[in-house]
Amino acid sequence: MLLKLFAGLSAAATALNISSPRVEFTGIKLAGFALLRFAEFYIGALLAYIAAVYAASELTVDMEKPQEKPSKFWQWNMNELAEIICVLVGAKVSVTGTEKLPEGQRYLMVCNHRSIFDPIASIKLFGAKEYIYISKPENFKLPIVGPVMHKCGCLPVNRDNNREALAMVKAASKYIQDDVASVVIYPEGTRSREDELLPFHAGSFKIAQRTGVPVVIAAIHGTDEIVRNVPLKKTKIDLDILDVLDGNFVKSHTTKETAQIAQKMIQEHIDRKYGKKE
Repeated sequence: MLLKLFAGLSAAATALNISSPRVEFTGIKLAGFALLRFAEFYIGALLAYIAAVYAASELTVDMEKPQEKPSKFWQWNMNELAEIICVLVGAKVSVTGTEKLPEGQRYLMVCNHRSIFDPIASIKLFGAKEYIYISKPENFKLPIVGPVMHKCGCLPVNRDNNREALAMVKAASKYIQDDVASVVIYPEGTRSREDELLPFHAGSFKIAQRTGVPVVIAAIHGTDEIVRNVPLKKTKIDLDILDVLDGNFVKSHTTKETAQIAQKMIQEHIDRKYGKKE
C-alpha cells in the first residue's frame, strides 16, 4: 500500500515541479527531467519512511518487556516492510497448496530454512497478522528487524538453553490456545546451504504436541538465490504447502517421529520438484 501511495505522491509532486515556469525543458529533455524528479521524490519518501520506522523502533520499543499480544501498528509496518523488501530485491513470491490449510483453527507450520528472506516471503503472501515466527536470538538484535519482530509477537528460541527453549514453547502455545495466531518454525534451526536438509530438531514440534493442533508441512525454495541475483535478475520464490498432520496424529507420535516424517516429506518434494543434486 505504501509503495503505491509513494508513487502517487511522487507523481503529483513531479507534475507540480515540471509545471513551474522555471522549467524550460521540452520534449525528451522534459521527459528525462520528469523521470529524474519522480525518482528523487520516490526514493526520498521511501528513505523517510524507513528512517521513521528505525527511529520509532529505537525510541519506543522495550526489548526487555514481554509482548503478550502482537501490536496491530507494528504488524502493519511489518507488512509494508516485507512488500518493500520484495520489490527492492526483485522477489516474485508464489504459493501452492493453500487449500490444504486447516480452516477455523490454529496450527503449527514447519518449513525448511534457506535464507533470512524465508519469513519475509511468507509475510508477503499471508500478512503479518496470521503467524507468529520463531527465530534465533541473534535476529532480535538487528536494527529495525529485531524491534519489529518483538512487537509483532515473534519469539526467540535458544536451543542451547533448555529453560529458555521451554519458555518459548509455552509462549508459542499460548498464542495458539488464545487464538491469537498460528506459529511458524524452522526445525533445522539454521539455514541449510544446499537442497539437502539439515536434521530437524524434534523440540520444534513440542508446540503442536502440547496444544494438540495440526502440523502444516511446507517447503520453500529460491530465497537463497536473492543475494546472487540482486540487482540484475529477479528471483522466483516458491512456497508449497505439502500436507497436514492432524492433531491426533501428532499427539500419538513422539516429536522425534513427527520431525522425521516432516523432514522426509520436504526433502522428497525438493528432490522431485527441483532435482536431486548428486
